[in-house]
Amino acid sequence: MAAWELGTVVKLFRKHTGLSQAGVARMVSIDQAEVSRLERGLKQIRDRRQFVQWTDALGVPEELLGLLPTADPHTPDATSPPGSADTGARGYVALPEGPGQLLLPAGRSVSTTALPVLTLPAASFIGDSLRLDSRPELDAWRTMPMRALVVANRTVDGAVRQFVTDARPSGVRGTASDPVDIPAAYELDDLTYGILWAMSGFEAALLGDDQALHTSLASLTASPGSPLASDHGLTEVSTMLIGSETAARYILGHRDHLGDAPVFWTREQRGEEAATWLFFRHKYRYLERMAPRRPGGTSGRGFCVPETAVASSPAYERVLLFLAIALMESFGIRTWVTDDGGFAHTDGFALAHGRRAVIASWVRTEGASHLAVTARPGALRTFADVTGHVSHHSATAAEQAGQRLAATAEYLGLDASWLGRRCAQLSAVGPERLARPRSRLLGLEGLEAACRFVAEQLVIIPRTRTAPTR
Repeated sequence: MAAWELGTVVKLFRKHTGLSQAGVARMVSIDQAEVSRLERGLKQIRDRRQFVQWTDALGVPEELLGLLPTADPHTPDATSPPGSADTGARGYVALPEGPGQLLLPAGRSVSTTALPVLTLPAASFIGDSLRLDSRPELDAWRTMPMRALVVANRTVDGAVRQFVTDARPSGVRGTASDPVDIPAAYELDDLTYGILWAMSGFEAALLGDDQALHTSLASLTASPGSPLASDHGLTEVSTMLIGSETAARYILGHRDHLGDAPVFWTREQRGEEAATWLFFRHKYRYLERMAPRRPGGTSGRGFCVPETAVASSPAYERVLLFLAIALMESFGIRTWVTDDGGFAHTDGFALAHGRRAVIASWVRTEGASHLAVTARPGALRTFADVTGHVSHHSATAAEQAGQRLAATAEYLGLDASWLGRRCAQLSAVGPERLARPRSRLLGLEGLEAACRFVAEQLVIIPRTRTAPTR
């Protein structure tokens, strides 16, 4: 209940009562397919009124509703306009002082993650950092081998603002008994929450699968018809990593046949899928090798992001999708975004016009990559028609990269000036102390490059102080 996991509540309810999904559907007057989507995490209810209606229909004991926050802690405050700077900074329920946990909700592939959190009032505000003085409970907290967080409270204009950092000291000089300085750039908002959500969700799944995943990657063969080693019982995130690495290896194997500036089509529609570009190490290396070989090349990448996908995504996921698109632009790859859902099922591909196309899909392929190479004129015309139509009817069309990023932010319902300012702040201090990876399969290079590029392109004048005033 406290994590807004209605799908889990329904599954537990059915296990307790013996009811089928169809029986639950009759109780709440919806289709059985909707109950199935809810239980599988494909549908989420983030409105408290709707959530309570469900629990009333199911007869959930009224005392359990006390676990439900008055507002969804993962979505912006309804009193602020969508995409406003205040929404990004103040849209999260404050964590209570003392030890506790930050519940990060499940996505479509990412499972619910609970991070241990120690929240303390900031002792002082020095430069652009909030300081927590050493104390026994803080020193002990910072020795946790697992991912844990330290949060500093700061009251500004009567509102509690919270700043979060990785509990473990980073760098060779840091020790658990040192004061903790948390950069003001690490304020908990849609940017930092999204980073923590993706990194923690990916990391928990990959570390949980470490041995089986190592075996699968060691035997990985990037060829048509090769299995994805799904018989090892891997998590969906590990299957995502294997699928994306298979597709990347396959395209790289045909890189020399794709010319100087191939055109790409990608299937990512949500931040969860797109965040793989920001955090999976192999995907950043892939981008480095697939970037246009000549300055000013005409390489492009098309995205199909229907308005329904935008409307159903929380703000922090839309921020991740925006950053992934910005990462493409940082490599000199022009991006196009179409809202035409008719392209949603088009396989991912890399196209060298008039020469050949390399098909490599892993997103929404039910655990199996689609791999092929074709030089058939009919197939090449079809792929060229797709990229041609999308490039000429892009919802984010503009000549300059900065203009395309601003248009992308607007399409995703995000505030471009807020994104530019926050990315500039995060670039200045780096994300290492916020979300240092524990898995060697994850990295921060993609995130760093994306934030740096956004800060450069959205023309933000740095402020003398990145934190709220005293």
